Formats: sequence, structure tokens, C-alpha cells
Amino acid sequence: MAKRCFIKCINKIAAHDPILLEDKISHILGRSKITKIKTSKCSKEQVELTANYANFKVKYKHIGPNDGGYMGKAVKCGEVLELKHKDVIEFLFGLHPHEIVFDPEPNESLSPVANAALKEVDNSETLTSDSCSDEKPVVASKRKLDTSSDNISKKLCTNSSDNTWENYNNELLVYNKRMKKCDKIAAYDLDGTLITTASGRVFPKDVNDWKILYTEVPGKLKQLYKDGYKIVIFTNQLGVSRGKISVKDIQSKIQNVINKLGVSAQALVSTGKGKYRKPFTGMWDFFLSECNEGLRVDKEESFYVGDAAGRPEISKKRKKDHSSADRLFAINIDIQFLTPEEHFLGKSPLPYNMPEFIPSSVDDTVSLYNPATTKVPKYPVEVAILVGYPGSGKSTFVEKHLLKLGYIQANRDQIGSWQKCVALMEKYTKEGKHVVIDNTNPDKESRSRYIAAAKNANIPVRCFKLDVSLEHAKHNNRFREVTGSDHDKINEMVYNIYKSKYEEPSLAEGFTDIVKVNFVPIFKNSEMERIYKLFLLEK
Repeated sequence: MAKRCFIKCINKIAAHDPILLEDKISHILGRSKITKIKTSKCSKEQVELTANYANFKVKYKHIGPNDGGYMGKAVKCGEVLELKHKDVIEFLFGLHPHEIVFDPEPNESLSPVANAALKEVDNSETLTSDSCSDEKPVVASKRKLDTSSDNISKKLCTNSSDNTWENYNNELLVYNKRMKKCDKIAAYDLDGTLITTASGRVFPKDVNDWKILYTEVPGKLKQLYKDGYKIVIFTNQLGVSRGKISVKDIQSKIQNVINKLGVSAQALVSTGKGKYRKPFTGMWDFFLSECNEGLRVDKEESFYVGDAAGRPEISKKRKKDHSSADRLFAINIDIQFLTPEEHFLGKSPLPYNMPEFIPSSVDDTVSLYNPATTKVPKYPVEVAILVGYPGSGKSTFVEKHLLKLGYIQANRDQIGSWQKCVALMEKYTKEGKHVVIDNTNPDKESRSRYIAAAKNANIPVRCFKLDVSLEHAKHNNRFREVTGSDHDKINEMVYNIYKSKYEEPSLAEGFTDIVKVNFVPIFKNSEMERIYKLFLLEK
């Protein structure tokens, strides 16, 4: 029996670390940072692989719209093949070859008895796989059910659950995906909502450091299940991508929690910072499309319970919430929100704080400049110095507006240094062209370099300040992340450095005028606008 199974890239130019295929767990792989596949021809969900350590085989199902490859032949969407050790598949026909590797390697010289046993495992596994096919209807038992809530939940769980995990690019883990559909959803966060640490620590010391939060929790969930609700857990588990807990351990922990609750449930686990992380709606969107048989959810009857509710510190006993992610998630998916105390204990709601930046308040009809009568350009030749947070929209403003008016862009990230920006500015202003300094320019020192050079050439210098707050800039950065933008992602340290260095621009620095540039979004389509106006930040 194998101890491990990997899929290994055999393209040396675009090689990545081998990807572990856990035993009897479905793994969905495709275009991602993990596989280093960037072409849009390869879907993010291109192949589905399920390893069987007992028989040294991997079930390969091609699920992407464009053909894959195996043994020189194209593999169409929906085709299923059985792979063995050292077999090679191509994510796209002729491209991105990957090899199946078992560790240890299968023993080709097994005794006849051992080979017969292995063959028997093969046959039984095939039968099990066929009997659990998505397309095969579940036959309900006609036996009269015990009407106690314990027995109802246990028996319905048996009839409607598959108790398996599926892994989507190591970004989303889904438990019990094929659980019976339902239009009423009782949705819950995990940590701080259904469970807490047994040790009393803020963070668990290991995978077994947990206990049910309140004694009322199991009974409440069982009653909701009896009343026709589906129980679904939506949890952020960033520790997985950071290596603090393994995929296998978080899966085991969640299954143990569900078993302890004594009620059938689904679970969706976001393991990274991508589109599935709350408060963004990625996990909910996946649930609607893949985990409820397409049945429309009754939002009036459904609700979400979580402890990240934006409540401030009231006393030493009641510390402030670590974020508002759960409350904002519920707002984003448009269902009722409750805290664990309100839901399980019947307590009254506590005060809470909403984020400083409200995305839905962004107005795409406002004038670009303040004052609105601002002339751009104003002088025969001028230098415009931009001031604004990373992610405030400076480069977009330059591309959509100033370049069309004949400005030459000087961007430190593109040409390497502020000295080169000054040289470029001097070159083009001598040729009678406008120049825009497209950097963050937070303080007087960074701005003075360009002002001094322009003044030496008697060129007027204007300041264009992007009227975008810190939280708004962070929102823009997060929007780029969840929509797959090619922009470089900005970490928290960069924002903190800008904030610490920032000095308000003034005319005394040598500017002829200071113009506020309003944030006027330009959306590619209505879906991009919908996403932008959701709460994307956790605080």
C-alpha cells in the first residue's frame, strides 16, 4: 500500500513543487499559482484526480472545457481514465505534462496471493465508485423513522450524505458536497461560533484543542435540521496555506466537530486569501452552484451565525471582535445575521461598528476633479505630481485620462528610480510635452525632487491628490485579488509605510495649484460593479 501519492510537473521550465494527492479525496486542479499554469485556455477546474493508495491507481476525470492529453491522445471533458504509477497526463492537450508518482513505488513482483488480493481491492473500489455516482439517484428507505431528533438526524445523514472531501486547488475544501438539497439554510462560522478552544487559549494549541462552545449548540442544530434546514459551515482557515495546520488535520477536525454535534452538515473551508475568503461571497457562490443541486435558497428563512461581528470592547470580559468578516459576509449574501450569543443563548444584540469605507457609496457620476472647473492641462507645458495611497487608482487615472491628453508618464516602478523619473521629466518638458509623475509621493522630500527640477526649467508644477482613503485603497487592492487582476498585490506593510511618511501637500512646496481627483470607477461589466460594491475587507 502506498504511503503518499503526488502529481509532479515534468516541464523543467515551469516546474513546481509536487502536489500531494491524499488518499480517496477528490482534488480539483487547473490554472493556479500552485500549478504555475497561467494560460486562460486551462480552466481553474481542469482535472479531477482521486488517488487510491491501496491499489496504486488514480482516477482521472477531465472536467475542463478544453481537451487534456494522455498517451498522445486528446481527453475530452467528462472522460474518466485510470492512471498508474509513472503515467503522464497533460492539463491541455500537448501542454503542461504531469506525472503520477506513488511513494513507495508499487511492487511489480508481488506473490500471486498478494496480486489476487490487490485485484479484489480494485474490483470493490470500482463497485463503490459506481454506486456513489453523482448521476445515480438516492433510493430513500421506506422504513418508518424514529421521530426523535437524534435518530432523525443520524438516519437522514446516512441517506443524504457522502461524507467525503473535495479539494479545489488547495484554496477551497468541501465536505459532504452531495448532501440533500434544501431551500432553508442555517449557516455557521466554526471557531468562536460552534466551538472554542478547550485550553482557554485564543488560538488552539493543536488540532484536538476544541470543545463545543455552548451546551445549547447541538440541540439547536438538531431542531433546525428537524425543521427542514440544511446545516452549512463556512469557515476561513488561513493557517492551512501558512503551513500551521495540514489539509488532513483540518478535515479531520471538522468531521470530528460535526460528529460531536450529531447532525448532518456540509462544510466549506477557505484555506487562503483568495476569492473564497469571507467576507467575499466566493464560498457562498460555490455552495449555490455546486452544493445544493441548483435549488434556490429562501433568503427570508435562511440566516448566518458568526462571532466576527465588529463589536467593540465593552469590558475586560467582553473583548472586541477580531474583525467584522462574519457580519459583512451575511450582508454581502443578503441573509439575516446573528451572533452566537443571540442565536444560541437568546441574548440581546450588542452595539457594533461598521467599516469606515462603504463600497456601495462609491458614485460613478461624480465629477473627476474638485473643483469641477479644473482645466487639464492648464499650461502650455506642465508637470503633474500625483499623491495617493498604493491602490488609490493613480495609474488608472493616468491611463484613462492624462495619457489621452498627451502627458508622458514617469513611473518609478516601470523605469527603476526617482533619478530616472527626473531625467525623463527633463527630457520631455524640453520637447514641450506635459509629464505626470505617477508615484505615491507621500512626503515633501519625495515631491521636492521633481519640483526643484521643474522650477529650474521654469515649468509650472501642479499637485493632483487622489481623494481616496486608506480603507478605500485597501478595498481596491482586495478587489484586484478576488477578480484575478494582473496588478501586483499590496501588503499591509506598504500601506503602513505610506501612512507614516504622509505629509499633506501645500502650495508652499512650490505647486501652482492642488487639485483633488475624485475616484470615479469604470467597470468592465455589471458583474464587476456588483463585486466592487460588496464588502471585501474583514475590518
